[in-house]
Amino acid sequence: MNRKLKNSFISKRVLITGVSSALLIFVIYIFFNFDDIYFNHNPKRATFSKLEKIRKEKKAKVIHYLDQQKTKGLQTCQNKDISDYFKKLHYLYKNQRYSGIEYALIEHSINKLFVTELDKFYDMLFIDGEGDIFFTVKKEDDFLGNVHEDRFNDILLYEEMRKIENKETAFVDYEYYAVSEEPASFFISSVLDGDRVLGYIVLQLPINDINSILTDRHDLGRTGEVYLVNYNQLMITQSRFINDNTILTKQIDTESVRNALLEKRGNKIIEDYRGKRVFSSYEQFSYEGTEWIIIAEIDEDEVVTNIYLGREKELFAKATDYLAGYSYQKDMQRVYTPDWKSRNSCIKVDFKEFQKSKESQILYTEGVFTCTAMTISYPGKFGYLLHITPTDGSYKRIGFLARIFLRDDYTDFVDRVMKGINRYDILQCEKSLLQFGVIATHDASFKNIINKLIDDDVELSQIKVLFKKNSQKVDVVFDYENDRVWTLWEGQGLNLMYTDEYEFAPDFGEIIKKLSNYSSA
Repeated sequence: MNRKLKNSFISKRVLITGVSSALLIFVIYIFFNFDDIYFNHNPKRATFSKLEKIRKEKKAKVIHYLDQQKTKGLQTCQNKDISDYFKKLHYLYKNQRYSGIEYALIEHSINKLFVTELDKFYDMLFIDGEGDIFFTVKKEDDFLGNVHEDRFNDILLYEEMRKIENKETAFVDYEYYAVSEEPASFFISSVLDGDRVLGYIVLQLPINDINSILTDRHDLGRTGEVYLVNYNQLMITQSRFINDNTILTKQIDTESVRNALLEKRGNKIIEDYRGKRVFSSYEQFSYEGTEWIIIAEIDEDEVVTNIYLGREKELFAKATDYLAGYSYQKDMQRVYTPDWKSRNSCIKVDFKEFQKSKESQILYTEGVFTCTAMTISYPGKFGYLLHITPTDGSYKRIGFLARIFLRDDYTDFVDRVMKGINRYDILQCEKSLLQFGVIATHDASFKNIINKLIDDDVELSQIKVLFKKNSQKVDVVFDYENDRVWTLWEGQGLNLMYTDEYEFAPDFGEIIKKLSNYSSA
């Protein structure tokens, strides 16, 4: 082979190897980033697809857990030792010898077996054919009672026991069980002597493990949740967003629940039980004759925020252009008479400072030019006004070396204030009620502020931005108690009056919806 032919062969081999390597890298990239690529292409379909997957996985885990407990419970109930204990204890009960040593020895053996074999159950009850509850592990108020007593009326377990006729196992849906003062479901297993039913063993299963399965937030983002609803439309598991107990106390009458009762399963953007717009994936299913609805949801606000994060460079540039040219509804604005300076309850926020108001004080700051004004509030509860300078971490191009150079001049007001709010001012379930305003004559700080808030689990729908690049400066008055922000812009063609433009400004989520063509997707 001459040198020219050899070099040509080597070049072709290098080219083929290079193309193959590039193709392999591309395939690997697609494999590991497929979810992000799919989401950016069609966020609505991708979100529903993800919720469907999570819903099916959670449903499978719930059924698997209950089947495990049913199998373990039945094996124990059908154990010959348990059957013998049942007969002996019933004999002693009928002869009023349930306080003697023989009863105590049998009870000890049952308790030992209960702890080792039935650790997921809360209690075990022995009930004879006449409805007498002659043994329980926990010795609560049901012990030595009878299922036909009036005090047990309307308790689902005892209503079921009064009409039970077959020899098969039965499952009783979760309800608030007043005897134990907690939610519980029950497995009922008959005790047989040949074909004759001697009575029943009832195993009481608490809600804790089912609740843990459903409230595990893996893959559910900042606002996703999965919950169970029974046929009476009561939530069986704990809400992620309500601090008080919701198990069997929270009525869920949403479009998803109504649709699930009619059409079994589906996906839809609805208004959830909090009044928030959510992507909702729902399904009605049956377990041992009990009908439940499982619902997986995520806030629309989070989906819109994730659209922004996936196309941040493009959408931020479009958003700043949109804001710079935004035309406020002049005819709807009201002029504010600045008599607030004479009030004792007025607090001035100076350059490079932030203040908190929680006793109805009005906050104000003046001369915001290269700086940025920012409001953070929980309307009616507290408010913060920040006067952020260009030496703050919210501004562009402040890297590690710049921070060292700035030393004491460097600040990070957004992170500092949010840490205080998270620690002292709110519960985590209240974070979605916070409102944020960013006001400036430039866009040098917007991007970093928005990213800092997103990192702190804030959605774009909670943020408003007022931006007038032709203005020389802006003064801001903030009345958190009445949820009011008044601004006075100075510059070419601008009136020197305080107005309420902030009220009519769109939130950043609305802007991203518009600019990303979300509504038409």
